[in-house]
Amino acid sequence: MSDAQDARSRLTALPGFDAGRVERALLTQLGGLSNRVFKVELDGEVLCLRVPGDGSDALVDRGVEEANARAAAASGLTPEIVHFATDGTMLTRFVEGMLVTPAHLQGDASALRRVAATLARLHASGAAFAGRFRAFETMEAYAAELEQNGAPLSDGHRRALSQMQRIRTALDARPAPLRPCHCDPTGPNLIDTGARVWLIDWEYSAMNDPLWDLAYFSIESSLDEAADHELLAAYFERAPNAAEAARMMLTKAVCEVLAGLWSLVREAQDNSVPGLLDYAERTLSRASARMASPAFSTALETLRDT
Repeated sequence: MSDAQDARSRLTALPGFDAGRVERALLTQLGGLSNRVFKVELDGEVLCLRVPGDGSDALVDRGVEEANARAAAASGLTPEIVHFATDGTMLTRFVEGMLVTPAHLQGDASALRRVAATLARLHASGAAFAGRFRAFETMEAYAAELEQNGAPLSDGHRRALSQMQRIRTALDARPAPLRPCHCDPTGPNLIDTGARVWLIDWEYSAMNDPLWDLAYFSIESSLDEAADHELLAAYFERAPNAAEAARMMLTKAVCEVLAGLWSLVREAQDNSVPGLLDYAERTLSRASARMASPAFSTALETLRDT
């Protein structure tokens, strides 16, 4: 069955979408790393259909995702949810805009501030998200799954993973208040209308340290130190202090290791998405280089001493 046929089949299974109506729909497949996304034009409405990727249910709690996505919609942070099926198929209102890719950030100097404003709004929303994001425990689970699937970590991957305990110790010395977080604010999950940024796809959302969202956005957007400072200044509406900048540096390394391990797990699941191994190697290599830098050592000392 083709992706388009599967999308029509899933639409037909939703309330109010009989086969005859779905047959009239114009479907346009959009991007998506592991999920399949379609623009649906039907009877004067424009909707967005998200079809979960193969194997994603092993990594995502759909009940948690639905609860958090609906809470985000109620706060005006994500488009209205029309239907959310138990298998993870989700239908929302369609939002026209640009994905917040590195190229988009380079071409629009104000886009970074709009991202910061949306993340600040999410974290200050007061929404009580289901679930608690536990990055370090998730890494251990990913590593164990790779071993069980006959895809053990390389020596380089193990060295990167072994550095996590000292980061955890430093971060735990100054625990952050938990806030509702997206936890996966990559470019394809942010839509910039020019007036504001919308967040979509809440698969990994949970209560978390709010700096995680900024750090993860930073690594996926290839932000340098100057851009990180601009992002943090826009988020806090003031210059970040030394402890905040240090926490950002350490959290970026954690994000990189977790993202790399996630990619290895998805590849081991025979995922059809191309480039996952290359992405994992690049991301884990960046983490290793970051953790070997003098700036990283300084960040560790800053959190220990403040």
